[in-house]
Amino acid sequence: MIVSSKAMKQVPDQPGDIEILIDAQIQRDCFPGIVLLVEKAGKIILSLVKGSRQHHPRSEVMTGDTLFDLGSITKPLATALLTLRLCEQEHIQLERKIREFLPEIHRKSGEITLGQLLLHTGGLPPDPHIYRSFPDYRSVDRDLAVQRLMEIAPDRPPGREVIYSCTGYLMLGLFLERVTDTRLGTLFRRTVAEPCGIQDLFFQPPLEIRSRIAATEHCSWRGRWIRGEVHDENSWCLGGDGGNAGLFATAAALLELLSIFDSQGQVKGIRLLSSDVAGRMSGCLTQGMGERRAVGFLMQDDGSPVGPSFSGSSFGHTGFPGTSVWIDPEKRLKIVTLTNRIHLGREATDGKIREFRRTLHEAICRNYG
Repeated sequence: MIVSSKAMKQVPDQPGDIEILIDAQIQRDCFPGIVLLVEKAGKIILSLVKGSRQHHPRSEVMTGDTLFDLGSITKPLATALLTLRLCEQEHIQLERKIREFLPEIHRKSGEITLGQLLLHTGGLPPDPHIYRSFPDYRSVDRDLAVQRLMEIAPDRPPGREVIYSCTGYLMLGLFLERVTDTRLGTLFRRTVAEPCGIQDLFFQPPLEIRSRIAATEHCSWRGRWIRGEVHDENSWCLGGDGGNAGLFATAAALLELLSIFDSQGQVKGIRLLSSDVAGRMSGCLTQGMGERRAVGFLMQDDGSPVGPSFSGSSFGHTGFPGTSVWIDPEKRLKIVTLTNRIHLGREATDGKIREFRRTLHEAICRNYG
């Protein structure tokens, strides 16, 4: 059954209609499959697994333990979290400039503060296009990729407006690496995933579990279907654990990590952040600068990717492969939506996934909020 855009905008009135909506969008080729978890007041109230893990090069059914490339959800839940944790532990002020830690960085970029990088107010270009420095994937050299990143200058003066930037978060990833002398993926595993006992949450998935990972798209630059390696080309050039993308997880693992916002900085009894610092990830810090943003996360505003029905204190993030998380503290809702929509083509599904997110979240809010 093909569903028109007009029909899709009709928000379901009953929980069962959410499943009908999802089935229709799978038929519409919005995404091959989905894992959806909705938590209310600490209890899972909706769990749906639908469709296929991949269509190409062979069809596989979606399962609840499927791992997804989270794309830009990496920014808040890995890079921002680790930056806040490190700065708190080492007493590094967020007002300090990035050149103090990356002295080889472009002179103008060096004036940007850590806090501005975290809030996307550094004035840096959205995409550094590092991979374009290499004629093909076989010629990628990580040291040269880092050098190319360090050569990038801001497009606009820092501290004036929000300009969403993968460039800035890649720089934050290198900040973490430089200060700790540890790669981002290893740092995340040692300081977050392992201490908190969260399985199925990591960078650079091992080969033996690739059969559980949802495939993304066919990459013309790498000449193959991407499965079990980061989709984002810039992160891939840095080894798969760039600060902008590269985290993989199941929906259940994400919910475990998101419990940090219920317990003032703790996950399963392990303190990752102080309550005050954790609050920076869930409160608007960019008033009057365009988008409402907390550290790492987008706050609810007029351009919300999930529709208008959530409270002003709600926050979350989307990921380019087709993923999203959204938290509403007032409604006590957490929503984890994992798809691999780009398996069907990034351009072909871009508008569809945006419309689906809003319709789905409006339905969830209407039925469970």
